[in-house]
Amino acid sequence: MFLYDVKGIKLNKTNLWLDAHRNTDFSFVSHGHSDHLKNHKKILATPATIRFHAMRARQKEIIPLDYETAYELDDMRICLYPAGHILGSAMIYVERRNISLLYTGDFKLQPSATCEAITIPRADYLIMESTFGHPEYVVNKSRETLIDEIVFFIHDCVKKNFTPVIMGYSLGKAQEAMKILGDLGYHVLVHQSAWRFASVYNEYGIQFPNCEPWGEQSVEPGDVLIIPPHLMGLRKLKNLPSRFKSVFLSGWANSATGARFGCDHCIALSDHADFQELLHFIKAVNPQKVFTTHGDINFPDYIRDIGYEAELLQLQSQVILE
Repeated sequence: MFLYDVKGIKLNKTNLWLDAHRNTDFSFVSHGHSDHLKNHKKILATPATIRFHAMRARQKEIIPLDYETAYELDDMRICLYPAGHILGSAMIYVERRNISLLYTGDFKLQPSATCEAITIPRADYLIMESTFGHPEYVVNKSRETLIDEIVFFIHDCVKKNFTPVIMGYSLGKAQEAMKILGDLGYHVLVHQSAWRFASVYNEYGIQFPNCEPWGEQSVEPGDVLIIPPHLMGLRKLKNLPSRFKSVFLSGWANSATGARFGCDHCIALSDHADFQELLHFIKAVNPQKVFTTHGDINFPDYIRDIGYEAELLQLQSQVILE
C-alpha cells in the first residue's frame, strides 16, 4: 500500500506522498509547521494548513479538503480527520479495496484552546509519529494543572520584579499561550514572528483578547512576553528587559533536553501525545499493524507489549497489501 524512502512515504500506484521530506509533484501536508512544508507542485491539506503553507512556502496548485469530506483519487477514497496538534492539523485516512490506512503526522489527545479536537477513526493499518515514544515522556498532569503552573510562574516573576517570558514555538504553542493568558486577563506582548500567524486563527473564529504585537518596544511592569525559543537562544532581541525569567512550554520538559534553550523553567504543555497517550491512541485505532516514525527506535517494542504487531519504518520499506 505504501513505500518509504528518503523522500518519505508514498502511496503505491499513485503520485501522492504523505508529508514528503523533499519537493514532490503531489503531497499531503498534515499541518503548518515548517519541518513539514516543502515547495511541492501540488498539495492536499485542510484550508487552514494551506493558509499557513502560503505564509512559509511557495504554492502552485492546491487541493483544500475539509475534515471528514471524501476525496476520490484513482481507486482510493481519502478523508482527513482532525489531529489536535495545531489549527488545521490533520490525519489522512486512505481506503482502497476495503483495506484502510491511517497516517497521523503530529497529533495530540489533550484538548486545546486554539485547535480542533482530535477524531480517531478505526483503521486496518496505522503509520504514526511517535515523538514521545519512550516512558520518560509521561506528563501525568491535567491541562488545568499545567495552566496553574504557568500562572504561578508569572505571579512569582511579577512579585520579584522580573518580566515573565513565555517561550513557545511561533505557530501553535505561541497562540495557545496567547489564548490562555489573554483570556485570564494578562496583558500579553507577542513577538512579531508569532503574531503574524494569529490572523489565520482570527479567520477561524479564535480571538486573542489583551494581546498585541511586540515590536521590541520597552516592556511595562506586569506585562507578559511571548517569544519563540530559537530567538531567545540567539540573544539578539532588542529591548529585552534587564530582569526577566523564562519558561519553555514543551513536552520536552520531562527530559534533560528541555533546557536546551537556556530557559529558567520548563512546563510540559505539549502539542504532542505523551507516551501513555500514544498507546491509548493505538488501542483506539485498533489496527492490524503499526508502523512508527519520528520517535524512539524502540517504541515498536512497547507496542508489541500491548498486543499489536509493530515495525519501525526504515529506508526502502515497502508494504504491499493488495
